[in-house]
Amino acid sequence: MYQIRYWNLLKELKAQVAYLHEYAASDELLDKSVNIFLAVTSSASIAGWALWNEYQIVWACIIAASQVVTAIKPFLPFRKRLKAVSDLNTQIQSIFLDAETGWYRVSEGCLTEEEIHQETVRLKGRVLSAERSTLNGLVLPRKRTLKELAEQSADEYFTVNYLGEG
Repeated sequence: MYQIRYWNLLKELKAQVAYLHEYAASDELLDKSVNIFLAVTSSASIAGWALWNEYQIVWACIIAASQVVTAIKPFLPFRKRLKAVSDLNTQIQSIFLDAETGWYRVSEGCLTEEEIHQETVRLKGRVLSAERSTLNGLVLPRKRTLKELAEQSADEYFTVNYLGEG
């Protein structure tokens, strides 16, 4: 029973590593998109004077949107979340590596049920500490699509590395 719990924790950690990686990539893309939009509208506003008369309404809407985005950009969570998620992922990767290293002793029966339980609790405690120190009260909205991709990625990892398939 405790061996299965340890295995499930190992799978959960690998999925969390993949999830956090995808989460960071998603937030980075959103942040870059906002910055590119602002750069293009800023540069194009100067060059756009020639088009001003012909597409006045469209141009006015683009400039207005740009001004709104510029005003709210400091309140958008992408940059702050990106740093926290990246830092958390680094720590979870380390915890996963420790858990994967310990899997040999668990799977080969070198540890008692009590020792496996203690190791599982220790790893979970490290995850909790990592979340508290990196997120510091920051709430990450769940992204179901990324979770599904992460679970699939973890399944593929264990299939290739532990079942020898793929």
